[in-house]
Amino acid sequence: MQATMVKKKRTGEGLLRSPSVTVARLTLASYLRSGWIWGEFVLVLVFFAMLYFPLLESTASFNGTSTFALGAIAILGPAIMVRQATSARTYLLLARLTSRSAYSRGLMLATATLRFPLYLLFLTFVLLFHRLTDPTVGGIFWGAVGIIPNTVLIAVLTVSLCSPIATRFKRICFLAWLALMLFSFRPILSIPTWLETVLSLSQIPLWPAAECYTLSTTGNPGVLSLLGLVLIACYCIVIALVAGYWLEKRELLLY
Repeated sequence: MQATMVKKKRTGEGLLRSPSVTVARLTLASYLRSGWIWGEFVLVLVFFAMLYFPLLESTASFNGTSTFALGAIAILGPAIMVRQATSARTYLLLARLTSRSAYSRGLMLATATLRFPLYLLFLTFVLLFHRLTDPTVGGIFWGAVGIIPNTVLIAVLTVSLCSPIATRFKRICFLAWLALMLFSFRPILSIPTWLETVLSLSQIPLWPAAECYTLSTTGNPGVLSLLGLVLIACYCIVIALVAGYWLEKRELLLY
């Protein structure tokens, strides 16, 4: 029994001292010292004031708007964090790491961790000022289950698309797919039916995020919503692996 406890303790200490977790801790500490982290919390306050005054909202409406508000912060915040964490001193840190991919994973872990307190702050403001017409434990719980994974995915994807991880060409390709997907939802000009069907295929990768959004607004968990959550986790793992591969192969002297 004692040997098992000692082994678990050493495993926990080893995890905390792993390169990715160390990078995440140092990044969060640097982000906190720089003051940029408070900008994300201020944005939460701004969105709260814009969306919930003077009108009251239902829990379903809160969960829906929270996804977009916190999703916007999950783009801006990580972009600033990566920009601040990839200065000239980064070369020294990368030289000490056995693998560059640990650095990209650490950045993703740091920005993903911040999504939890930001959501809790948003929820606290809404509940503290009684801005919901029908607050229920179930609605709020399933809302969090649907909202947080989506914001984490957005944050992780944002990190992977930032320099020096992704090249400009990769960002252009992603934005082209994003524009194509948005166009397929509501074409701004008349197109043939077959072309509209083909363009709708670009929406398939968005299905897990859509299921999480539906879960947050309806509060009705099911097989599809569970599958969506699993796929969101798989997306994050795949993105972390691909971003690590990109950073390993990137010639940083050209950045």
